[in-house]
Amino acid sequence: MSVEPGISTDIFAKGSRRELEMKRESKTSSSMLSSSKKVDDASITDDVRGAEYYHGLIPRLDAEQVLRREGDFLLRKTEATQGVVVLALSVRISADTVKHFMVNLDPSGTFYFEAHHEKSIPDLINWHLNTKTPLSSASGAKIRRPIERTQWLLNHDSILIVRKLGEGAFGEVFLAEYESGKAKQEVAVKTMRQEATRDARLKFMKEARLMRKYTHKHVVKILGVAVHEHPLMIVMEVCPNGSLLHHLRKNKGKVSSLEKLRFSVEAADGLAYLDRKACIHRDIAARNCLLSAKNEVKISDFGMSDDRVIVHDDTLDKVPVKWLAPETLQEKIYSLKTDVWAFGVLVWEIYADGADPYPGLTNVQTRAKIVVQDYRMKMPEGTPKFVSEVVANCWERDASKRNDMNKISKTLLEYYNKEKK
Repeated sequence: MSVEPGISTDIFAKGSRRELEMKRESKTSSSMLSSSKKVDDASITDDVRGAEYYHGLIPRLDAEQVLRREGDFLLRKTEATQGVVVLALSVRISADTVKHFMVNLDPSGTFYFEAHHEKSIPDLINWHLNTKTPLSSASGAKIRRPIERTQWLLNHDSILIVRKLGEGAFGEVFLAEYESGKAKQEVAVKTMRQEATRDARLKFMKEARLMRKYTHKHVVKILGVAVHEHPLMIVMEVCPNGSLLHHLRKNKGKVSSLEKLRFSVEAADGLAYLDRKACIHRDIAARNCLLSAKNEVKISDFGMSDDRVIVHDDTLDKVPVKWLAPETLQEKIYSLKTDVWAFGVLVWEIYADGADPYPGLTNVQTRAKIVVQDYRMKMPEGTPKFVSEVVANCWERDASKRNDMNKISKTLLEYYNKEKK
């Protein structure tokens, strides 16, 4: 049984004990019946939501990472099967094993894991904690220490939606106000549609997990996630001046060569940081570079990102073909060097005032020109020769001949510092 997260209606196994293992249980077929009440009515009562060990809808991987010692435990929502969401108690039982126990509901409305019943979930957990009774006789799993929610797990009631900013891959993006203690700040909130597929939910949570790793002045900072209720939210710093693409198009002909160079330098700096963190962004483009109040570039949108050395993706559906390297178009692989290629296209966009790459060509025609004819765009008129040379290297057909983002960043910064004088 998969225990990765999903969301629809909280339900419980009725009349049978359900133990979720780390590995997929292919032969589990116990009957499960829906509770008569909805998510935040029946199971997610105030005493559950307020419990220090309740982490909401977090992926199994996230749960296992915070359970470090034997007996550590937390309560979370998880998708047992497609569209079926349950409450599970995740417990570390040894140095290399975490087990996940589904909360059961009997016909009389009491909760249990195996034998002992209580009227509420916190009472059930407290009973097992105080009596040191295993959650199941087969596993012998005992709970010892509740693991509190981390600071990046936010409550929905601390977030006040102000207005819609746009549409994201998984849902809508809003300007909001986030209250932390007595402090308030404007934030951007990316939401997940409730009807989204399980795969989309996993990608949404993966995006949040990746973003938590990164802290850099030219990378959009995540403040946390709100996963206790609908809709799921990723809460990030707000970039009030919108996308770099919008800025370039709005100010066509008015953006100076030095400012275009600065945009290129700042984007390179953010990507060099991600390179050092072994993050393959996979969607580098002007539309995914945001501008702060000071018009500083910040890399955003990690919906396609990965932290593996090489990513093989068999589908090229809905991908930005005009930003893809030859090896991606031919072999469907992504690497840090394919991000370098995309950075070259981003620099072209900057000097072209936000024009579409490969003007006049469809995606199919672009692919043929790159793969078959080894075609490269000419840099827009007015592009400094030095910048054109950097881009030419980004567009080397042989990925091994492309400089990495750290070298590109240093090279552009040196040139920028000379031009500023």
